[in-house]
Amino acid sequence: MADPSKTEKATPKRRQKARKEGSLLRVADLDSTIMLWGNLFMFSALGVSTMALMTRATAYFLRKTGQAGYIDMANLHSLGADVLSILAKVALPFLAANWLLALGNQLAQHGFAINLQPLQPKFSKLNPANGFKRLFSARSVVEIIKSLAKFAIIAWMAYAVVAPRMPVILSTMYLSMNQAMGYMRETLFLLYRNIMLLMLLVAGADFMFQRRTFEKGLRMTKQEVKDEARDADGNPEIKGRQRSILMASAMRRILTQVPKASVVITNPTHFAVALRYDPQTSAPVLVAKGVDHLALKIRERATVSGVVIVENPPLARAIYHNVSLDKPIPPDLYQAVAQVLAYVYHLKKAA
Repeated sequence: MADPSKTEKATPKRRQKARKEGSLLRVADLDSTIMLWGNLFMFSALGVSTMALMTRATAYFLRKTGQAGYIDMANLHSLGADVLSILAKVALPFLAANWLLALGNQLAQHGFAINLQPLQPKFSKLNPANGFKRLFSARSVVEIIKSLAKFAIIAWMAYAVVAPRMPVILSTMYLSMNQAMGYMRETLFLLYRNIMLLMLLVAGADFMFQRRTFEKGLRMTKQEVKDEARDADGNPEIKGRQRSILMASAMRRILTQVPKASVVITNPTHFAVALRYDPQTSAPVLVAKGVDHLALKIRERATVSGVVIVENPPLARAIYHNVSLDKPIPPDLYQAVAQVLAYVYHLKKAA
């Protein structure tokens, strides 16, 4: 019985986990119907040649067995080789086509994935109590009813097709070989086609039932969805604590390093970077940078400390995105920063 608390649809992560565990939507009736269609087309394409081969083989063995002394120990090896050769010619094309069809069907439905987890031994399956529970579960009862219904439908269809033709089938011994084989081929094709159409309807209904049951089995509780989202995004408390630590570190840097800066370049409101230039160093060094709230704090600290603020949006964005803290600016920004510093020195000299 499904857990009533599991009301939420399965998330992609839950589906991926179920796939790794080997839990896939498998509809046996759908697979059987696909195989029936494939074999029908195979029979339509190769039926005439297969029947002709069987006719020639039957005639061949009738001629051979009619020879006096043919069936003895000396000819058994040759006779067995002939039988195996004919069986291989008749069965191998159908076996190969069915194998390729089954493989293509699984690849189309579930893709290619090698999963050995379902093959791992589980001692819980050896528990007789669990075995009895599965044997007498509601799912087992439903499967038994479905199997009986399918058998009844197929038996009824076989009777509906074969019963009217039975007098002719019994009289085929009086017909020629070609006529008898042609009538049998027609009967088999009619029986196969009608069973296939019935199985198509059964497979459609079974697919809807199995998908509904499979989706119910994958459902999650609200708490499971929340836990999965928390695991994917990280614990909100931990993330908040990390943000607080980063913010505190940035504020300490602003309080200590901005007063030592030579200039603060702004966006003017979104970005702010603080540069310190020492003539003994090769290039100005980035000592603080921030966006939005931190940019406002940098401007406020620069104003209090008397550090010159210069508005240059392209230069502020370029330094913010391309220069790390406590690192010198790259050579391609030398000229732009030199012009800003020259302007700052001019202001200080005038003051």
